[in-house]
Amino acid sequence: MNYAKLINNQPSFAPNPILHDGLWYGNPPGEIYEAEGYKPVTYTEAPEVEEGYVAVPGWTETEEAIVQTWVVEEEPDEIDGERAAELMLGG
Repeated sequence: MNYAKLINNQPSFAPNPILHDGLWYGNPPGEIYEAEGYKPVTYTEAPEVEEGYVAVPGWTETEEAIVQTWVVEEEPDEIDGERAAELMLGG
């Protein structure tokens, strides 16, 4: 399972190893990550979209997890470089 913090609406994944209470942990249990403020990441399936539309991934934070979300948008005729990078990076 992946753990992350949501920063600027993007997951910032937990490091491995991680320093906790002065000790380094490699492949730590979830409790260590959670003690450091990280939450489990929940991935979801992209919705099916009609031709001419795209499913754009996003993220939201609940009390228990960082959850992948999707917004269906009309596919633009042209995508500028900045928007293409956003789509490739999940935002």
